[in-house]
Amino acid sequence: MTTTSHFAGARMVTISFLVLMGAFGLNLSAGQFFAPLHDAHGWPLSTLSIAVSVNMLVWGVLQPFLGRLVDRIGPRPVIAASAALMGVAFLLSATIEYRWQFFLYYGVLTAVGFAGCGSMANAVLVSRWYVAGRAKMLARSSMGINIGQLLLLPLAGWLIFVGGTETAFAVLGAAMLVVVVPAVIVGVRNDPGDVGQTPDGGGHTADGAKGTSASFGEAMQSLDFWCATLGFVTCGYSLYMVAIHLPGFAVDLGGSKALGGTLLGIAAGASAVSMWVLGQLAPRSGKKAPLIGLYVVRAGALAWLAGAHEIWQLYVFALVYGAASIPIIPLKTGLIGDRFGAGGLGAILGTAWFVHQIFAAVGVYVGGAVRESAGTYGPAFASAAVLLVIGAAATVAFRGVRAAGPVTQTSRA
Repeated sequence: MTTTSHFAGARMVTISFLVLMGAFGLNLSAGQFFAPLHDAHGWPLSTLSIAVSVNMLVWGVLQPFLGRLVDRIGPRPVIAASAALMGVAFLLSATIEYRWQFFLYYGVLTAVGFAGCGSMANAVLVSRWYVAGRAKMLARSSMGINIGQLLLLPLAGWLIFVGGTETAFAVLGAAMLVVVVPAVIVGVRNDPGDVGQTPDGGGHTADGAKGTSASFGEAMQSLDFWCATLGFVTCGYSLYMVAIHLPGFAVDLGGSKALGGTLLGIAAGASAVSMWVLGQLAPRSGKKAPLIGLYVVRAGALAWLAGAHEIWQLYVFALVYGAASIPIIPLKTGLIGDRFGAGGLGAILGTAWFVHQIFAAVGVYVGGAVRESAGTYGPAFASAAVLLVIGAAATVAFRGVRAAGPVTQTSRA
């Protein structure tokens, strides 16, 4: 067994941050390519939007299966292979000539890769290395989600401007293959036991051990799992509704076509700051109370948006909503990890993410359908506010009582 003098957990968090930055940056960049692909090939924007829905559903459906694979063989090979697939899919996208190729390369292949190197697999990795510091480290690694949006989406736009869609796809895909994949292969280890260490750098037993972790079947029979998942899906419903329809709502209120991107950038920046602050506070305040607060604040922000009639109100919304949006993810995954242990966390989180994505797709559809039928997005945003209140109530009902069991330590050579 190999030993190291310094705790390697910080390296896992750093690489997880890098992976999430690349994975979310690439997967969310599709909108940047819509206009140039439409101009080059005449493909309707509605058709290109369907590819996004396919992407969302494919990676959602795959979450439980890839979660089981992560539990079985560890997060390292799954994350590395999945990141490589995303890179290859983007390189292939540089050769797009036909509509079906965009559906295959982005709608399917990119989604499969994203499913294996997105939040679920990285949450399992960090949770295996940290127990007492889990909330703080999940928050730090998850900041990669925000930074990926802040850096890679503008980069994609600039690359399209200077070199066209082919250059943008190729550069982003190559970056994933040259930077992210080698970092995972060289730097990541599945468990502290692989290098003769214990979670948090010593003093804590590995709750991924068989005796202290709930099985997938036990989790499915637990009221806590379904309370946590109910809260999580209300997050997905509102998250994607806002991401897809806020730009259109901004135009409805008289804003420019670029305003929506600016607002989403403001939200991402506010989310990054909020995630850092909450990650520092979580070890003292716990995860449940901040989660409830985030749901309530987010519900208030959506209610504000539903009644907005002026542009300045959108800027207020972006700041408040951003601060209460993405930070829900590390707190929620940390709460589930604390409750059920890290041993079977891949399949458990994968199932929660699957339901999350189903509601996310529903939220996108409801936003568009309400706009077409009512002539305004207001009722759709109001429905998201109501669901978030339900999410807060479900989080209140979460008890977080771990099943009793012997505490053993996992050690893998």
